[in-house]
Amino acid sequence: MSTEQKELDLVEKVDFRILGISNNEEKLQALLKVYLAPLLLKLASEHASVRNKVMAICQRLPTFIQPPGIVLPVAALLDQYKATQSPLVKYFDLIFIQHSVVRLEAHERRELIPRAIKGIGSDTGTSLANLFNVFLRLLLDLNLPPRGSKQDEALREDMGLSDPKDAQFVAEWLGKLLLLRAHVPGAATSPGLTEADVSFLTLSNKKETWAPSSKGLRLPETRIKAVSFLASGAFTDEERFMPAIYAAASADFRLSGLGEDILKRSSVSLEDEELVKKLFEAHTVLSPPNRTRILGLLSKSEISTRYPDKILAVFKQNVVSQTESAGGEAMEVDGGAPSNTKVTSGLELTKLHRATFEYIKWVARIGPSKTDFSKIGPPLVALLRDFIESQGWPRPDKEHLSIDETALRSGAYETIGAMAKSTGSMSMSDRLELTEWLFRSLSEDPSAAVINIEGALSSFSLMLKTPDNSSALRLRSLLLGYMTADENRVDQQGKAVVVRSARYSATKWANNCLPFSDVVARWIDILAVAGRRDERNDVVEEGRKGLDPWTYYANDDRGPADLPSWQDMVQTFFKEDVLRSVSSSWLSGLTPLLFSGADNAMDIDSKSPVFKNFKGDAILAFPEALQYCLQILFLTALNKSFKFEPGWERQLDSLVDSDLATRQTLRKYLAKSDPASHTATYSLLAAAFEGMVMEDNRINIEWSLNCAKSFVRLASFVPKMLLPPLVSRSRELLGLVTSNNQHMRHLAAAALGILAAHPENTTEFENTRDAMVGITKGLELAVGSTLNAVEGSFLGLGHLTSRRIYYGANQPTDGVSKLDEALSAVFPTLEGVSSKGLSTQEALFETYSQIWSVGLQTINVAVDREKFEKGFVDPLVAQAKKGNGKAITALGRLAMSVPVKYEAGQESIGLLQLILDKLYALYEIKQAEVHFAVGEAITTAIACWDAEVVQLVLDVEAGSKANYWVPRRPAAIKMMLERLLTDCKTTKPSLLKASGIWLFCLIRHCSHLDEIQSRLRECQVAFMRLLSARDELVQETASRGLSLVYEKGDAALKDQLVKDLVSSFTGTAPKLEVEGDTELFDAGALPTGEGKSITSYKDILNLASEVGDQTLVYKFMSLATNAATWTTRSAFGRFGLSSILSESEVDPKIYPKLYRYRFDPNTNVQKSMNDIWKALVKNPGAVLEEHFDAIMEDLLKSILGKEWRVREASCAAISDLVSGRPFEKYERYYKPIWAAALRVLDDVKGSVRKAALHLCISLSTTLVRQLEDSGSTAAATAMINEALPFLLSSKGMESGAEEVKGFATITVVKICKTGGKSLKPYIATTVPHLLGILSTIEPDVINYYYQKIGEDKKEQLDKARAAMVSQSPITEGIENLLRSVDKEVMAALAPNLEEAVNSAIGMPTKIGCASVLSTLATRHAIDFRPYSGKFLQLMEKHILDRNDEVSQGYARAAAYIIRAAPDDSQLRYVGQLQKLYLTSEDETRREKVAYAVLALSKVSPDHFGALETHILPLVYLAKHDTDDYVRKACEEVWEKHAGSELSVTRYISEIVRVVNGAMGTAQWALRHSAAFTVSDAVSNVIAATTLSGSTDLTNLETLWPEYEKALAMKTFEGKEKLLEPFPDFVAKTKALWTEGGDKQKKGFGELLKKIAVREAKRNNNNYRPHAFRCLWRFAEKREDLQLLGDIVEIVGPYLDIVNNEEVEDADKMDIDDDKSVKKDKKEEYNRSRGLDAKSLTVWAAMEAVARGYNRSGMKKDPLGELGKIVDAFEEVGSSGKAKKGEQKDWLGGDVKPFIALEPFAIIRRVHWYECAEEVLKDAAAAAGLASDEGKKVNVLSWFLVTLDLDNADVGTEDQRLARVKATMAVAKIAKAVTSKGAEDGLLNKVESAVERALDEERSLVVQGKWKEVLGVV
Repeated sequence: MSTEQKELDLVEKVDFRILGISNNEEKLQALLKVYLAPLLLKLASEHASVRNKVMAICQRLPTFIQPPGIVLPVAALLDQYKATQSPLVKYFDLIFIQHSVVRLEAHERRELIPRAIKGIGSDTGTSLANLFNVFLRLLLDLNLPPRGSKQDEALREDMGLSDPKDAQFVAEWLGKLLLLRAHVPGAATSPGLTEADVSFLTLSNKKETWAPSSKGLRLPETRIKAVSFLASGAFTDEERFMPAIYAAASADFRLSGLGEDILKRSSVSLEDEELVKKLFEAHTVLSPPNRTRILGLLSKSEISTRYPDKILAVFKQNVVSQTESAGGEAMEVDGGAPSNTKVTSGLELTKLHRATFEYIKWVARIGPSKTDFSKIGPPLVALLRDFIESQGWPRPDKEHLSIDETALRSGAYETIGAMAKSTGSMSMSDRLELTEWLFRSLSEDPSAAVINIEGALSSFSLMLKTPDNSSALRLRSLLLGYMTADENRVDQQGKAVVVRSARYSATKWANNCLPFSDVVARWIDILAVAGRRDERNDVVEEGRKGLDPWTYYANDDRGPADLPSWQDMVQTFFKEDVLRSVSSSWLSGLTPLLFSGADNAMDIDSKSPVFKNFKGDAILAFPEALQYCLQILFLTALNKSFKFEPGWERQLDSLVDSDLATRQTLRKYLAKSDPASHTATYSLLAAAFEGMVMEDNRINIEWSLNCAKSFVRLASFVPKMLLPPLVSRSRELLGLVTSNNQHMRHLAAAALGILAAHPENTTEFENTRDAMVGITKGLELAVGSTLNAVEGSFLGLGHLTSRRIYYGANQPTDGVSKLDEALSAVFPTLEGVSSKGLSTQEALFETYSQIWSVGLQTINVAVDREKFEKGFVDPLVAQAKKGNGKAITALGRLAMSVPVKYEAGQESIGLLQLILDKLYALYEIKQAEVHFAVGEAITTAIACWDAEVVQLVLDVEAGSKANYWVPRRPAAIKMMLERLLTDCKTTKPSLLKASGIWLFCLIRHCSHLDEIQSRLRECQVAFMRLLSARDELVQETASRGLSLVYEKGDAALKDQLVKDLVSSFTGTAPKLEVEGDTELFDAGALPTGEGKSITSYKDILNLASEVGDQTLVYKFMSLATNAATWTTRSAFGRFGLSSILSESEVDPKIYPKLYRYRFDPNTNVQKSMNDIWKALVKNPGAVLEEHFDAIMEDLLKSILGKEWRVREASCAAISDLVSGRPFEKYERYYKPIWAAALRVLDDVKGSVRKAALHLCISLSTTLVRQLEDSGSTAAATAMINEALPFLLSSKGMESGAEEVKGFATITVVKICKTGGKSLKPYIATTVPHLLGILSTIEPDVINYYYQKIGEDKKEQLDKARAAMVSQSPITEGIENLLRSVDKEVMAALAPNLEEAVNSAIGMPTKIGCASVLSTLATRHAIDFRPYSGKFLQLMEKHILDRNDEVSQGYARAAAYIIRAAPDDSQLRYVGQLQKLYLTSEDETRREKVAYAVLALSKVSPDHFGALETHILPLVYLAKHDTDDYVRKACEEVWEKHAGSELSVTRYISEIVRVVNGAMGTAQWALRHSAAFTVSDAVSNVIAATTLSGSTDLTNLETLWPEYEKALAMKTFEGKEKLLEPFPDFVAKTKALWTEGGDKQKKGFGELLKKIAVREAKRNNNNYRPHAFRCLWRFAEKREDLQLLGDIVEIVGPYLDIVNNEEVEDADKMDIDDDKSVKKDKKEEYNRSRGLDAKSLTVWAAMEAVARGYNRSGMKKDPLGELGKIVDAFEEVGSSGKAKKGEQKDWLGGDVKPFIALEPFAIIRRVHWYECAEEVLKDAAAAAGLASDEGKKVNVLSWFLVTLDLDNADVGTEDQRLARVKATMAVAKIAKAVTSKGAEDGLLNKVESAVERALDEERSLVVQGKWKEVLGVV
């Protein structure tokens, strides 16, 4: 026989056997299990006949295997599929696999997963799609282990994915599955998938593949399982990365959550080039949500910025294509696939745009440093502009943009700004065009994008730093245009065109983009500062920055500023039209009407061309322009001699006003200037004059004053040849001279003196003088403004007279006597005006000062000295004693005019001596500034015009000195110098202070004189002595005096001074010479307790004498010496003696002292010592390196010294010394430095504490930076080894000083953040320290408040405190430390942590401990596992902490710990929870246990599931707890982990055991909970049996003992719940009490009856209605019992309300209060509706009687049973007197049924009608209705009367409907048992009653029902 035939025979045999047993499922399945796989293998036969035969069998076989019981050998078929190479075999294998895979048990399917996917990555067969589909079906049953567990780690191997190809294949296709959109054909609707991909996933586009109704898979559930599988340990992060992106972008929140979690945990590097390319490729084809997610990842990848072309394509695809092709065809994106991914949702579009903009900003920030971005920048900016313009530009097309649209518009502007650096390839023209576009957007775009537009402008300003000339012109035009724009312009619709001012940005651009020398830029700044009223502060501030050369180039590396040309500024500001001169055609093309308002502004003064640029509000900037031009002129004149530094304006003003050399430099500069400069000078002077004399109601006096100041200041320096054009207008100043403003009068008088006294003024001089003389004549009677005019005229005359003499014009031929006579007639004596106001007197003081300066007198001293003294000296002295500076100055000028006689070559200074004595007597004045005025007055008196202070008043180009020059008086100088030197030795403080200041003034202004030069050495000695003075002003003066002495002295003097300085500086003790009145201490420094204090040496002696202790003298003198020592040294710091020490040989001992003094608290000391250091130390680095140890040791010694200044300076010095140095250099000092720093941190002096804090911050920063930069290097480790133990010690974190503790803690936290592996040795000690500090740093006020508030607020406060702990930097530090925990660290940490948990007292510490345990259990589970059992046991105690937040924290920690804990520990923990619950004494403990269970359920659901057998019974018990919190918490747990009735049946025995334990406790709350639990368990078992259709007697028998105990308990609140399942329990246990001769069953039945009766007899008003209801329901279930009689006996007393009502009412007590009134109203309301307690009880009794009939009896004799009900009611109503079966005429007679009486009216309407209907329906459903005719009528008529048909319109509509239904039931029974014959027949009566009711009824619905009743009868 051939091989072919053999194979055919075998196949036919199998075929015959299949046909033979095809009708027997079991045999067929057994046969196919053996033969199906070999049969299919024959499909690989080489013989076609065999293959055909097998195929025929395979085609017929599906018919036989349709029955659901047939399951094919899937495992064998799957193995065969993997083994064979035959496509045909594979095909049929998969067909039959797909048939039976769904019929397998779940565990069988799980076992097939490894077989299905092993080798799938190498499979290239055509059936691969079907195999993958099979795998998806199997995947649904996979139970994934907890993440991070050992099972999870082994899952890759267990699942057969050890081959990376297989894992990659599965991950890739699971990812594609996430992109599939079901029920839609083709790839067009599944972005990211090709047609082949969709075909693969849908098995060739079969709809049933993903149609559950056709036995297909459910796509949502499959996706969720797929992502969960991907998240497991079966795949690497690289394999699941792309699928995770797809999942995270899903609209299904379940998928997106899983995807987000995978991405967060992923370790994939976004700097992988291949991955980035893959992301870009995916972005091209995926849907918008996926693209949004990808962009978020690319925004974290720096390497992604290297692909400009792809970035541009991204933007075009996401922004351009979405806007341009909306509603159109899909567009091509840079040659890629068509973009079929248009956004249909506005929200999707917003998210996509936002993500795109964020990515572009990332690219702009990172990209330029990675690659050349010149190609991408401009196109992107253009595309962004197009996007903005697509919304409408500059005003959006929509009136109001949505929030999302506004955000996108803002983002586009912001992205344009971010791309600024990438626009380097832009032409300058394009940049300017973009700038114009942004400026217009800023000005006219009304959206909320203003911040982003300003940001973009700010960014682009950096790209226009150096524009060329053409671009600069265009830029000036733009900026100036927006500075002067008409911002009130409206368009044709009347809407404002300009919505916001662009002045700030224009000013900023002018400052950033145009050079400081640009005149137009400075003009813009001037307009910003003062060109508009109520200008914004930021505009003004930016304008001032642009005008300030210091701030302009403060951070610029281009060198010193090139000052703008002051000549060009004058020309531009005051002679040209700035706007027209710089405006160009570019501007008009941008905004045609932008500047239309500029030409319409009113011209201030058409006759004054200087105002042509100051139209409208711009006039306010006129003084600012003047002042700025003047400043630049001065700076130009001073050239490089003036140093720019902060505060240069004040310095310049001081030099111009008070420095003679500076004034001479300015005068020379203006005199030597070229004609163009002279023209500019005159133009500026003329402009200032015009501003000074201009009158306009829109300018204030301050404006005019500023103009006047500028004019006077400039006119003081100009050559007199430039003044003639203005001289003729000098009379215009008379109005200002007589102004009411005092400052204006002074300025105008000075201007008048300069102009009117000019030699060229030959005609107007006399007229001007006469005019003012005429005004002064009214002095006696002048008041108010007239007096102001007189004062101004005097001032004017003084200036006019003195300046005329300075000029040297009109000199009298006979000297000045005629001028004196003229003056004496005009000016009164000072005595004559002493009665006038101070203002008038001071005006004359100044006037006479001007006159006396040129040597004029109004009284001849030689003729009448007494009159002179009385008229001038005495009044001035009187005012001088009051501290009047003008009077003091006038005294000095008066002394100048006093003639000095020369006899025999000697000066006679009699009157001069008098004045000097008067001045000298002013030393007792305390105001320091007055003494400087006195010093200048003395200098003026003795040196006259040889003193520089006098020469400063010369403000015109003077003629010959002979006209005014008064020479110095040598004798007076010598005499005064000697006197001052003597008094500088005095011990009288006030005289010492005054003498020092006066000596300084004398040397300052007269150091060039021989008389002074010859005695400089003595002056130096005097100043050295003054350095020891206690007054800081005296020290300052002395130090500055020493500088002058050194500067003016010869070489010998300089050498001596150097020696003195160094000697004092290096520690030579100063001598303290004292006398009795020598002041040693400040007043109040050493109080005696009697309101007095020790100040002088005399006081010390007196105190010592009083006390009897003479040693006090030495003690106080020692204190004073120390004070003097410090004072001397501090004074040395005040003078700039750099050159002194730099020229001397340096003693190395000076370095430590000098270095410390560089950080002295006094800023003057700091400045001077830094200068000395720079001059002395040529190579600071080498010096510090060489003397480092000496300096550091000195500082460590002095930081703990007695002097607070020394301590403070030492702190700063140490900080500076160690900064930037290698740690090895100061390693041995590191710990002492920390010790000293933290000790001084608690200093008594606030400034010292601050300095110590800065030192600590420096040390901390240095340490942290070292850790950040070098990680675990030796240096970093050494620093930590030194610092950390100290910081953790009692001198650091454990210190009693709050400042020390706080800073040490902060430092430790910073170290924890950056320490890394270096901290491993300290983790075990640091973590407990930080945990402890959590409580100690908590503010005390919290504890105080905690004690004061109520319990309700304590919970809120605890939550806030817990939140503070979780957000605390300390907690963050702990988390950082725990990242470095390993096995060794854990071994050391565990016991310390256990001790910390046990010893923790404060709530924050406990919260922190719980957090640490949670972190260790989750992040370090493997290392923590050996200790988890101990800590879990520890939690058993701590979850009961009295603080709820702490308890909850530990409960959560326990839930985390249980993941790593061994099984026995887990069981112990659960058992302890149960024990704690059952032994709890109050609800608080039960609440804590409940939360522990809830936390375990939420935190570790997998482990909860493993322990559910042990814990769910407790949960079931607790979910019936009487405490609300416990109940709700456990209900949540139960619903999550059990939920159904069937779950209860699984744990019946466990529940019973727990309930039994609760029943045995002494706590009633637990016993009640147990009762509720067993009752609910009975209900659930009954419900479960109902669902299953079979009765579970075993479970009910198990529950019965506990249920019986519960029912036997006394009544308590809620016990009625126990009665609910009792009747059903009776019904389900029928087999246990059915009569059958079994005594035990009979006893059980009796017990049930006994329980029902017992509960009905309970004497509890609230419980009674429920017990009555249970009683009739029990009777309903027990058809074997006749219980109606028992029921009537029990409930009867509660039915007879007719007889009992009066008694009850009589027993009620009247209570009259608000609560009782409200209660009565509520009871009345309930009573009116039958809902009050009494009515409910009565109704329960009625219902029990009505429904307590025997059901079997009702079926046999329904009317008889109804009769029993009637008899029962009537028996109760007659109190047992009624006869059973007695016939009464209920319808026609006067007798009414008992329950038809009026007291039952409400109960009948509310309850009875429905009850009667149900009872009558039961009767009508019975088989036989035969009975006595009379009895029929009697029973039915009884029921009919109780339905109140005679009051058919009473009650609600629902009640009336119920009445109709009950009547229908009566009618149907009556129809069946009676006939409608006799007129008085029942049916006739029913019919007539119904007709009456129908007539009365008002509701159409009820009427329809009544008509149906009529149809029946």
